[in-house]
Amino acid sequence: MNLRLVLSFIATSITVGISWVVVYYLSWIPLTETWPLFWNALTTGGFRSGDLTLLSISVFFDILILLVTIYGTYWVLGHFAIYTARYEYYRELMRTQKIERFTVMQRIQHIIMFLTFVVTAFTGFVRLLSNNPMWKEVSISGAYSAAGSPPYFLWIAQTNSLPLTVIIHILAGITMGVLVISHFAYYGVMVIMDLVRKRPLLERWPLLRFYTLGFVKYLIARSIWLIKPSYKLPEWTYKYDPEQLFEYWGVYWGIAILGVPGVLMAVWGPAAFNGLLYLMHVKEAVLAVTFLLLVHITYTHFMPHIFPYNAVFHTGKIPIGIIKEEHPLWYREVVKQLSTA
Repeated sequence: MNLRLVLSFIATSITVGISWVVVYYLSWIPLTETWPLFWNALTTGGFRSGDLTLLSISVFFDILILLVTIYGTYWVLGHFAIYTARYEYYRELMRTQKIERFTVMQRIQHIIMFLTFVVTAFTGFVRLLSNNPMWKEVSISGAYSAAGSPPYFLWIAQTNSLPLTVIIHILAGITMGVLVISHFAYYGVMVIMDLVRKRPLLERWPLLRFYTLGFVKYLIARSIWLIKPSYKLPEWTYKYDPEQLFEYWGVYWGIAILGVPGVLMAVWGPAAFNGLLYLMHVKEAVLAVTFLLLVHITYTHFMPHIFPYNAVFHTGKIPIGIIKEEHPLWYREVVKQLSTA
């Protein structure tokens, strides 16, 4: 039996399993508490509008987290099955000539983003699940409290954490926010300039394909392909596949929902706005961590033909065979460039 396949299966099982444990404790259990309250408030009007708002947001986020986790699991396990069935074929593609996909600056930004995300996530969850009363100034029944003890892998959260974690959390969050804002501003200006000059945006900025009907159609087609590999996929994918597009734009949504409340709480504390900011911050954090662990880490690094690590993270280069197989429109451009070089 191939050792890479076995280890890939073990790693995938671990990340998928941990993701569901996180969702169970921080989304499913809170949802079972808030849904009856939400439904009662909605049907009887027995709650103040402020409480109903909190309950509504809590229920919305928990349902969203569950849906993303369900589909993310389907996406990861479906690809794992296909890559396993065609393991030798994809391994051969991985051995083909490599070309640059990410520049040095893009790789540096990626590494900084990853490190700051890990630091903010770890320190944030330590504070969330710790015994320190600082983060328990707001207490709304069921809105964001998980019943029972935290899962064992978050054992550190059950100890008395130091206030230093808050400082680290805020500094890492600021670093991440500055990076995202500067990145968005830089490329946003370039896109606007191309728009003014009437240049073809989708060709020059393939990340914008996320906001097209083609993205939805391809995502549906790919979902069918996962259970029916003979299903022919449309040649829609350019430099980024659906997961990568969703992940890229998800950073901006996440920063807006995480960052703005985070900045305000850093000034006025978690009790600001009757706990609304705290609730949004926590729920979006659970969603972000779940997606990163379940989909990004597993799909990007733990698939059988890639395991244990996708070298494009630091080399910036991707095998041309993979481009041909999974990024057909980009492949045509690459071939054209190589033929004229």
